[in-house]
Amino acid sequence: MKQLITLITVAAALLIPSTASAQRVPAKGSMKLSQFKIAAPAPVRAEEEPIMDVPDGVLHDNMYASSFAYGLGWGDIYIQNVDGGIGKVVEGDDGNLYIYNPISQGYIWFSILPWIKAEPAGDGKYVVKLPQLYIIDAGDPYYAYCMHYDEEEGMPVVEEEGEIEFTWENGVLTQLGDKFIGLCDATADWFYMADQHIVYAPQTDEPITLTEDDMYIQSYTMTYLSDPTDLTKTKETVVSVAIDGQDIYMGNLNNNNPDAFIKGTLVDGKATFPTRQYLGVDPYYNGHIYVLTGDAYVDTETYGSPVFNYNLNDEIVFNVDEDARNIVAEWPAAMITNVGPSTLSILSDYVAPGLVAFDEVPAVPAAPIFTVEDITVNVTTGFTVLHFTIPTVDVDGNKLNENKLYYNILLDDKVFTFDPETYIGLSSAMTDIPYKFEDNINFDIYMNGNGRHTVYLYTTDYDKVGLQSIYTAGDEVNRSEVIYVDNPSHTGINEMVSGAQAVNTRYYDLTGRELPSAPATGLYLQRATYSDGSTRVIKVVK
Repeated sequence: MKQLITLITVAAALLIPSTASAQRVPAKGSMKLSQFKIAAPAPVRAEEEPIMDVPDGVLHDNMYASSFAYGLGWGDIYIQNVDGGIGKVVEGDDGNLYIYNPISQGYIWFSILPWIKAEPAGDGKYVVKLPQLYIIDAGDPYYAYCMHYDEEEGMPVVEEEGEIEFTWENGVLTQLGDKFIGLCDATADWFYMADQHIVYAPQTDEPITLTEDDMYIQSYTMTYLSDPTDLTKTKETVVSVAIDGQDIYMGNLNNNNPDAFIKGTLVDGKATFPTRQYLGVDPYYNGHIYVLTGDAYVDTETYGSPVFNYNLNDEIVFNVDEDARNIVAEWPAAMITNVGPSTLSILSDYVAPGLVAFDEVPAVPAAPIFTVEDITVNVTTGFTVLHFTIPTVDVDGNKLNENKLYYNILLDDKVFTFDPETYIGLSSAMTDIPYKFEDNINFDIYMNGNGRHTVYLYTTDYDKVGLQSIYTAGDEVNRSEVIYVDNPSHTGINEMVSGAQAVNTRYYDLTGRELPSAPATGLYLQRATYSDGSTRVIKVVK
């Protein structure tokens, strides 16, 4: 289980642990390491470059990574046994071994993750000689250093130079000894991220994937408990169910693995799903994702305020009505999407899930909600920020299947294409944007909650912006009306608010969390309120 250490200051030397049970995995942060710095690190030497591209050689991909890790979050240092990280190893053409992202599998900080080099030492052994340049973040270099645990300090301490030895046998990478690989700045100050007892092994589990070509897949609305302080409050999501005789499948339990299913057995009105079923790789969380089952309880002690926590078990049992229109698991039964199959590292949890068949029929989606207040144009920097709401109902107010809802952005009368050269978080060009899609690399497209979306356009060369919803259910494609907003910089509304003075400026990271001040370096949002009541939001890169 994960221990939580409160970080009083970044330079704190005394860290006081407290035990914790359920761990909720933090997303990749948009914050930069430099936001935690007291002094700027030394500049990187010109001849040094981190290894960011896959080295030439034989790639062993999507391995199963485990370690003991320290990880840094907002104000917290996490200590945990990592189970289910994504490891990669390249047997280099140059004879070296290259290890992917060995530092802090327990907290995924960077969007693009680096490699370190291990040199051959004979008898299947390889040595990582440290320090090595690990990554450059917001222009500042950060290094992998060798560290050892110091009993007096009560934490790992940095060694000026050191080596960490690994074995590479039968496709398994195993660290020898108890040293840590830690992340430091150019002055060797530790950033409270470090790993030891690193093991990368082949992943032998395979996800179950189904498509409509395999069998009939029915959408269901799944309702589940959402508030441990009030067991009458619920949330909803849309999942997929397929039934083939006594085999029953449930999918769409994790946004980044929508086609992966868990499999159960349907007998005498009971659907039983075993625990620890594999959904696949989720690159956003750098993890192998499993569905676990357990009994929920309201935990009032671990975090000081009530949360759902779980006693893991072997299966979850649903009651199924005769026509399979209702599939219900009663309290305290729960399903958990989790990084790894054993230690609680929770991505999402569904407590007392109840499923009702969702009859998909062709429908015209309600139009997006988008006004001139929802657009900011910065001609100087050349980008536009859009905020808008995509309703999840049709024009008559009937609920739609969010998994079959999309939207287009139009510049003037032409549908805008998001190309991967500009939008580095995309793997291919996109015009129809899925309702739930988020760019988790550069945060150019993301959701704010309650149907609100934020999108960055790296252009100001248009007269008007349009939003249109698209619904693809029932073998038909139906589109809403297009909602247009004129380019406000052409009317002087918000290019630079003329005659108005900024009376309040607030700063946010790209996940919407407010920051105490503008970061010295990095990527963040700046929201200014002006004396005339208008507001302006821009993304700032320093």
